[in-house]
Amino acid sequence: MTWVVLAAVVVLALGALVPVLLGRARRTGSADEEITARARYSQLGHHVEHPVATDDAEAAALLRRGRERWHATGAALAKARSPQEFALAARIAAEGLDHVAAAYARMGRPAPF
Repeated sequence: MTWVVLAAVVVLALGALVPVLLGRARRTGSADEEITARARYSQLGHHVEHPVATDDAEAAALLRRGRERWHATGAALAKARSPQEFALAARIAAEGLDHVAAAYARMGRPAPF
């Protein structure tokens, strides 16, 4: 009787640990992509949340496009679960950073990053 109880405890313990360990393995696969995407999102937000004032209409438009990419990146990150989805979010943020860099170049300033 004791061995039946012991076997039941082992089966329950394994049944609880296997999903946890498998879930951790899936999450660590996309950790690098997630970190990269969130870092670019944060960097982009730093430059577009309170943009530099400018009289240049084209530079202002580039900053607005950068801000749009910031919002799109946030939406993509909210839904992202796979490495491909995090990579997409990182690419959208990179586009926004490119817009910010172009705006700064148009204003005659060095890129802020």
